[in-house]
Amino acid sequence: IESASPNVFINGRPAAFAIESTAVCDKHSPIVKVAEGSSNVFINGQPAARKGDKLTCGAKIGTGSPNVFIGGGTQRYLPVDDEVSAMARYTVDILLVVAGGAKAVLSIAKLGMQAGLKAAGPCALQFMGGVFLGDAIFRFGVAPVAEKVLGGLHGNPVDTTAGRKLLIDESDFSLPGLMPIEWTRFYASDLDVDSALGKGWVLPWEQSLRRKGSFLYLSDNQGRSVPFVTLDYNQRIYNAQEQLYLVRTEGGHYLLQTLDNVFYYFGEVPDDNQPVPLQRVENALGHFLHFVRSEDGVLTDICSTGGHRVHLHYDEVTNRLSTVKRIVGDQAVETLVRYGYDNNGQLNSVYNRNGDSVRNFSYTDGLMTRHANALGLSCEYRWEVLDGKPRVVEHWTSDGEHFHFDYDFEARQTRVTDVLGRRAEVTYNKDRRVIASTDFGGEQYRIALDNTGNITGLTLPDGNQLGFEYDDLSRLTAETDPLGRTTRYQHHFKTTLVKQITYPDGSTWKARYDAKGNLVAEIDALGHKTE
Repeated sequence: IESASPNVFINGRPAAFAIESTAVCDKHSPIVKVAEGSSNVFINGQPAARKGDKLTCGAKIGTGSPNVFIGGGTQRYLPVDDEVSAMARYTVDILLVVAGGAKAVLSIAKLGMQAGLKAAGPCALQFMGGVFLGDAIFRFGVAPVAEKVLGGLHGNPVDTTAGRKLLIDESDFSLPGLMPIEWTRFYASDLDVDSALGKGWVLPWEQSLRRKGSFLYLSDNQGRSVPFVTLDYNQRIYNAQEQLYLVRTEGGHYLLQTLDNVFYYFGEVPDDNQPVPLQRVENALGHFLHFVRSEDGVLTDICSTGGHRVHLHYDEVTNRLSTVKRIVGDQAVETLVRYGYDNNGQLNSVYNRNGDSVRNFSYTDGLMTRHANALGLSCEYRWEVLDGKPRVVEHWTSDGEHFHFDYDFEARQTRVTDVLGRRAEVTYNKDRRVIASTDFGGEQYRIALDNTGNITGLTLPDGNQLGFEYDDLSRLTAETDPLGRTTRYQHHFKTTLVKQITYPDGSTWKARYDAKGNLVAEIDALGHKTE
């Protein structure tokens, strides 16, 4: 039992009760609650739980007091997953996963398949904002240059490990709510996917799963292909590199589950190598985005908790997405964004809800050669085919930036020269992860990685070193600064929520969360408590 009564004790241990008490179960993940309890004995207003009472995952409380017995019959107060029909709709599938369904948990690393089940390239968002390594990179000045020296992104931006052009999470509109609709675009020049916006572009809901024999392939929100193995019913597998579970429910439906307990529901995935599109996104609180599609699978509407609904309209000739409108009472009340295209069906203009032109794009042979924003900043790119693929070799902007890129594929190095003639250098491994970087001022960084791709060591330009440790879920558990001082992190169940930070001087910060991950209490290093 993880959480119980704060003031009622049995044999010196906090007494557990149904509905509110949470528990840790070796066979189930991530969070389970006590589902059964006494019919007439109550603790803190909740039914008292005893040995033998069930948890929401179907397991039973295994131990109890040897000499204190709580009477009353057994009553079930919460659903138990062993009584839910396999034919239940997808929302029930998601609720079961929240409650600890999909009992058999596999690990890619433990199966010895780690090398063979890697995405076709690293996540471009991994180093955005520099928030991936705890507090140390802020204290030692790495955060402002994290995208460049750790992610290999230069300019506006160019991925120097591949020579590809990226545009990361460009936002067109946001509808706030319990589950907001965040409308963003992602572009990568090396993508072959032909999305609703044209070649190279991906919208967050253009994710899919396809199954081919013993493998499933996720096409994610960056257009990457992430491989998984086919699962049996009621089974899940964890990919530590992506920090992502693939789940197959008792009913045979497939979900993706993040460590933040966000669920991406796809449904049944037949073995026909055809993509099955994303149907729903839901969090542990039950807030959702639901995707409505036409008979031929084209996304037409997105509905969210709280009543938000947007309708997608497509051009009848090009079949490209032309407008997204907000719907109230089955009536379009506002055009949120409008898209324009060139003669090749490539996105070349974006207009906001006021009708203002906010983005423009140009292409040559399907590759982006220019983009500009509403403030007049324009960025241009020159391409050459090198080692069989088109790469950016020159990039300049209207405000005076200018870069040349020189690639050494055998050495896995890229040299970048700026307008002042200064040179930066990026060295990467076979997975296109940066392992060494020299900035334009001569500052050198060295990066050590584990088999999962986590940064375990970072050597700074002054020779000082930072060290990092992780658990089996690739969550940061410790960071050590150049003076040997270690800060340790403990997490709430199998989520990314931090429940305790132990600082080098022994002081602690603690947090307590409810079963759905809401913060309910916080105690700072001075002992001050906030609830």
